[in-house]
Amino acid sequence: MSQHGFTVLNFLLIKVAWFACVLGGSIPGAVVVSAMLALCIYQGRWQRERPFVLALAALGLLLDSAWIHFGILDFGNASLLVGNVEVAPLWILLLWVAVGLSLFEALGFFVARPFLGALIVGAVAPVSYSTGAQFGAVTISSFASLMVIALVWVIVFAVVFESARRVQQTAGNADENEQQVTR
Repeated sequence: MSQHGFTVLNFLLIKVAWFACVLGGSIPGAVVVSAMLALCIYQGRWQRERPFVLALAALGLLLDSAWIHFGILDFGNASLLVGNVEVAPLWILLLWVAVGLSLFEALGFFVARPFLGALIVGAVAPVSYSTGAQFGAVTISSFASLMVIALVWVIVFAVVFESARRVQQTAGNADENEQQVTR
C-alpha cells in the first residue's frame, strides 16, 4: 500500500474509532484503536509517535477529567471512580489515543500548519462533543462550556502540532544528512 493509501486508511479509522467509542463504548473502541496501533507499528511509525500518543492520552484524560470536576461535562455512568475522584471514561481516553495515532497521518496536514490546525481543531471540538451529547454519550453544562473547551483545544493543539512539526522537521533533516553521508 502506498503512503497515501495508509493516510487515507488512518483517516477512515479515526472516524470509525470516534463512532465505535461514542456509540459502542470501550470494547468496540479498543478494537478499532488496536487496529490503528497495529497499523502504526506495521508502518514503523511507533517509535517516533509513541511520545505523542502517550502524551495525548495522558493530557486527554487530565482535561476530560477536569471538565468533569468543574461540571463542564458529565459522562454519566461511563465515568470511572478512582478513589474518590471521578475520571473520564476509558472510551474517551481511547479517542485521545486515536488522535495521537493520527497525528502524523490523517492530521499531518495540520502538523505542517500548526496555527491553522489549532484553529480548526478548536472549532471542531464543540461539534464533536455536541454530537456525542446528541448520542447520549456526554452531557454538556452550557454553550459557554463548549467555548472553554474550544479555547483550551486551540492552545493544546497549537503546542501539539508545533511539537510534531519540529519532530518531523528534525527527522527530515536527519534523513537528508544520512543520504548525504551515503553518497
